[in-house]
Amino acid sequence: AGVFFALAAFMAAALPWLWLLPLEDPRLAHARLGLFGFAGTAICGYVMTAQKAWTGRRFPTPALSIGALALGARLASLGFPGDLWPVVLLSLPLALAILWPVLRARRWDKAPLATVPLMLVAAEAMLFDRPYLAGLLPMVTAVLVFIVGGRLVQSFVAEARRRSGLGALKRPPLWLGAVLLVTGLLLESPMGTLALLAAMSWVAAHSLGGLRLGQANRMLCLGYAGLVPGLLAIAAARSGVVPQLAAVHALTMATMGSMILAVAGRVTMRRLPAAVLQPRRRHWVAFGLILGATVARALAELPGQAPIWLTVAGAGWSAAWLLFLSAHLPALLKPSPFPLLSAQRVDSPARRKPS
Repeated sequence: AGVFFALAAFMAAALPWLWLLPLEDPRLAHARLGLFGFAGTAICGYVMTAQKAWTGRRFPTPALSIGALALGARLASLGFPGDLWPVVLLSLPLALAILWPVLRARRWDKAPLATVPLMLVAAEAMLFDRPYLAGLLPMVTAVLVFIVGGRLVQSFVAEARRRSGLGALKRPPLWLGAVLLVTGLLLESPMGTLALLAAMSWVAAHSLGGLRLGQANRMLCLGYAGLVPGLLAIAAARSGVVPQLAAVHALTMATMGSMILAVAGRVTMRRLPAAVLQPRRRHWVAFGLILGATVARALAELPGQAPIWLTVAGAGWSAAWLLFLSAHLPALLKPSPFPLLSAQRVDSPARRKPS
């Protein structure tokens, strides 16, 4: 599944420069390559990566074959923006191939997460008849990051605390935070703003819990905390404080970009003794570039700002993902460590002493 993280990074690096191509609808192409290409491919990579732990089996389809489907779907969506066949012939088989091993193993508890790629296929297909839905996609992405990222943060933080001999933290359940978030996104009233603020507090509380549990968990929690400026920008846009496009890019770049980097970067982080992952320097530089690019992109939307901010934002964003690829591509040629997204667990068979 490392192939999918590489494809996601390539798409992210190319994303700011789509406007230079002679496309029929650059705005729609930007949304399709960004949300369904970059984010969708990264989500597919995560689900494929996690399946070995869920099912106890290797993913049945060769990574290069299924990666070719993902790449072909994105290239076809750019070359044939008004045609539905790339979604049906390429994206749909890809989503079903990811879902099938989970259903075959009867891991019903993991089926909702494994169904997310299929949900993205349905959402992309709906854009052809309902193009106005494109404006809702960043909010849908925020909900996905909230739920999927929240489960990741809870899992890794709980494991780190267990290894450190610390007790489990008592936090409000994830579903409660999701209800607050969805309520805040749907209601553009003072009640909705209060719900958004409550959801931000939920994210902040869960993020703070892992900042001192290793550098990899710190990056993951900071990535998850990227939801806070994104949701704050939504509330500010509703009040007319910031332009709508500034809020959209704060949500997609600070929220989606930082979280995906924090998860995908774990594949190539250094593996220290005692099951500890340590981000490389280029991971932290890339993380900082994403946040800096987000600020520059928001500044570009403010009245009276120079257009140079658009170039600065695009260059910083692309440089971040090229840095990620500089660590990720060489790792594709080596055997994959397991588990892929965390260092060896303390209680894994390889670390148990013979009885």
